[in-house]
Amino acid sequence: MAEDAKAKKEDKFAIKQKSTGNTFVPLSKEEIAQLIKNFEIREDDLERFLKKNKEGEKLKIKVKKEEYTIYKPNEYGKIANQYFKDTADKFVKSNEKMFKPMFDAFSKVDMPMLSSSYISLAILFTILSCPLGLLFALFFKLVMVPAVPWIIVILSPIVIPLLTFIAFYSYPSSLIGERDQKIHQDLPFALVHMSAIAGSGAHPMSIFELLAKSNEYPELKKEVKKVLNYVNLFGFNLSGSVKLVARTTPSPELRDLFDGMVTTIETGGDLNDYLKQKASSALDKYRLDKRKEVETMSTYSEVYTAILIAAPLLMVVSLAIINSISGGFGSLCIPIIASIAVYGVLPLLNILFMGFLHMQTSKF
Repeated sequence: MAEDAKAKKEDKFAIKQKSTGNTFVPLSKEEIAQLIKNFEIREDDLERFLKKNKEGEKLKIKVKKEEYTIYKPNEYGKIANQYFKDTADKFVKSNEKMFKPMFDAFSKVDMPMLSSSYISLAILFTILSCPLGLLFALFFKLVMVPAVPWIIVILSPIVIPLLTFIAFYSYPSSLIGERDQKIHQDLPFALVHMSAIAGSGAHPMSIFELLAKSNEYPELKKEVKKVLNYVNLFGFNLSGSVKLVARTTPSPELRDLFDGMVTTIETGGDLNDYLKQKASSALDKYRLDKRKEVETMSTYSEVYTAILIAAPLLMVVSLAIINSISGGFGSLCIPIIASIAVYGVLPLLNILFMGFLHMQTSKF
């Protein structure tokens, strides 16, 4: 009787193998004891677990919210999908080659919307722009500028929707350069951070988890969260997840970094040494870029001084001399010319120069 009770107790801790169908492979007493010791499991907890599992109670697996991210539904996208989802799908299916560049750009800019919803939204706003464009053209013609030809008013319901759809089509591509530049600015400091984490002996996954929790690198954080999503939501391993994100990142530098990390991990190399070398190289390049930026700004400041400070002063002196001699240029008197230059030309030149300066500094 004692032996039967002992055997029955061992059968409680039998494990079910998928490969053998419904058959059970019982564990020996020594194996059970070793498992309980290794995993620090109490026998009463294990019995309770088996009892609940036998009764068909579903196991709940808790996943921390910070381990993954999901996009919230876009309200405008929901309305567009409600009315134009089928139309958008048919339109994309019949023009796959035309939409392929847009979808490639869409995957690189990390827009919080599905590409199919974006096409539905583009169709919705294209249709709405037709009557709105006609009303605006009529208002412009009848109220503001009556001299505008009627042909422009007639063509507005065609031209404005076409321009609207072109704007939606090209918008994702226009964001790629901006995201690439922001990642480029964050990457040297992020590499130092990653190198420090790797140097502490942490698991490579911890590098991405800690970067995702940091708010210091907003654009890079989006790419890191993609890696975590592939691992925690879709079940990919770390190497496969990094490879997938490397294909869609808008930054060539980040793509090279991720490819190098994958190679180092898969070949058993020292990830800490690799990240140290990349951090050192990125910081050197960052210093050179900043030095180049300072030299460029120095050149632009000299240009600004010559064109928008010295030249206007000479112009004012010249106008004062001309006013004392002749009083004006043809039908224009000197005070009118000076007013146009001071209140019109100079502010416009300053605005254009600031725009040019902003475009140049964004490259560094």
